[in-house]
Amino acid sequence: MIKELTYPLEYNQNWEIVDASKLTEFMECPQKYFYRHVLGWRSTAPNNHLVFGHAWHKAQEHLLLNGYDSVDEAVMLFMADYRETFGPETDELFGNKTPTKADAALRDYAAFFKDDLRRWEVLYTEIAGSVMITEDHLMHFRMDSVLREKDTNKKFSLDHKTGSKKGRTWTDKWLLSTATGLYTHVLYCLYPREEVKGMQYRGTFFYKSKPVEFEEVPCWKSLNQMQSWLWNTVYWYNLLRSNFELLSEARDSEDVLMAFPMQTESCTKYFGCPYHDFCTAWTNPLQRCETPPMGFEVEFWNPADEETTTKMEGLA
Repeated sequence: MIKELTYPLEYNQNWEIVDASKLTEFMECPQKYFYRHVLGWRSTAPNNHLVFGHAWHKAQEHLLLNGYDSVDEAVMLFMADYRETFGPETDELFGNKTPTKADAALRDYAAFFKDDLRRWEVLYTEIAGSVMITEDHLMHFRMDSVLREKDTNKKFSLDHKTGSKKGRTWTDKWLLSTATGLYTHVLYCLYPREEVKGMQYRGTFFYKSKPVEFEEVPCWKSLNQMQSWLWNTVYWYNLLRSNFELLSEARDSEDVLMAFPMQTESCTKYFGCPYHDFCTAWTNPLQRCETPPMGFEVEFWNPADEETTTKMEGLA
């Protein structure tokens, strides 16, 4: 549908890719979505939280596949991945999420959760694919794992997260998140209803002056809750599409861009929005979008481009 329209800027095939993270970003602020995913602008400065999280996932996948006794190798994998972006000279810049902290945390993790693989069978890790949520709505996904409980035969996905503050704000966000419903939907597409348990999030929290803490959040959804997730997700998906329709009618000669409006209550969340200055200065970004500003580059996000272990396309 999106590619069938004519736009005042060059069409990009990644506009067709909708996953939980992109749809959530649109829900947070449509204009932020416009800058990041329509123009493809991203900061050239590496993000410690993202780089650390990527390396953490590498280590966690290794532990699931090779056992928690292989923690030395998991630490080496973390270090190799993290050091591709941040050298040792940068470690003192990041008080919480550093390689030294990660080394200790992985060893604490392996000891604390040592019984995981006695209770669970690993079916898949690092899964990427696409799934129909309705006959007219395709969503892409990336999942950390699919596991089977050995005593119940129930299937669930364990998703690893890192954070800097343990508390209700963190735990409550997963219960209603778009990703939780989407990954649960994927499980229902893979297995009979009676064999699906749902999503479980496992957080590791890093502090400057005390050991790491762990938190688990089970997110088992009833069928009615899945219907609620589907209705909400389709609503926002359709709203995203309607903004592309508005974009097709927009012109750079107009004073204001009538598509992808600002959600001004989100400007200061998560350490501030990288596009705040643009929104403040420009009422119609189409007049300024031929090249990214200094400190930004064009790089579109497509979950299928990320390194993956298992591919599952076209689930329904």
